[in-house]
Amino acid sequence: MLGRVVDRAKRLRRSERFKHSIATPRRISLHATQRLNRGIFAIEIRENSGFFSVMQMVLFILMYCDEKCLTPCISARGGLYGDPHGTLDWFSVFFEPVRSALAINATHKVRTSTVSDLVQLGFRQRYECQLQLRHASELFFKHYRLAAHIAEEVDANCERLGIGASTLGAHFRGTDKVLEAEPVSWGNFCRNVEQTLAENPHLTNLFVSSDEQAFLDFFAEWPFSKPVKVAPAKWLANGNTPVHFSGYPGLAIGREALVSSLLLSRCGLLVKTPSYLSAWSRIFNPELRVKLVSPPRADAFWFPDSQLWLEQSEQEKAA
Repeated sequence: MLGRVVDRAKRLRRSERFKHSIATPRRISLHATQRLNRGIFAIEIRENSGFFSVMQMVLFILMYCDEKCLTPCISARGGLYGDPHGTLDWFSVFFEPVRSALAINATHKVRTSTVSDLVQLGFRQRYECQLQLRHASELFFKHYRLAAHIAEEVDANCERLGIGASTLGAHFRGTDKVLEAEPVSWGNFCRNVEQTLAENPHLTNLFVSSDEQAFLDFFAEWPFSKPVKVAPAKWLANGNTPVHFSGYPGLAIGREALVSSLLLSRCGLLVKTPSYLSAWSRIFNPELRVKLVSPPRADAFWFPDSQLWLEQSEQEKAA
């Protein structure tokens, strides 16, 4: 009995509704401060979560800015990808604004608000159900583009690994993702990839990415009918501990996560388990065909995978 009460209390504390309620005073103060910026919405993200979880925050901020006709000024410091002292804006290392907010309106002081969780902005409840895949892509690239060194690295890897329209991408997210998605065995995942190859004879090679070295070894040894190339990642999960909580150099693992997602986006078709990283491949390339082998759990049915699953279900019904 006591155990059930404790479990219920833990679920309540993790719930979006509870966190949203607790963060109300901070949220009111933040928006009051930002109204003083007169057309600029300046947010510094200091969240201790995965790279693409932070990217979700960026996307929600951009939706708000578009709705309110504001110019976004987004930075990200500290957390899992910056330096311990928070001096490096690691978001600007990977992305650059299409236009600079400070250059547009530098006639007055711009106040930057710091957030460590999406609930401090109050945007998930407001925008989650409105997000659509193509609109998310258009919105992001309206405001930001890849840093030149990232684009060059992706181009070089695509050429070296033979990634293109005839490549079947595969992404398996392991470690703690079982908390947010229905688990899929390695064998079943490989059989899904085999089936997809059989249904798409124009595909000539495979490109696989994962956070687990043991899975990559298993996939590489599977007797696929097409050659397999593995994502050039140096930093992988340490046992059951996710990559971003394994104590690796923050900027390095952030770069690898972004590059892996972009490489998957260059494939002709992608087979994947639920993961922000590979779901963002569709945002980076809205023409990418995606096959989800399992759905996100009901209490973690979040964009972009939620929309990918609904889109896939509609296509299956139509077929």
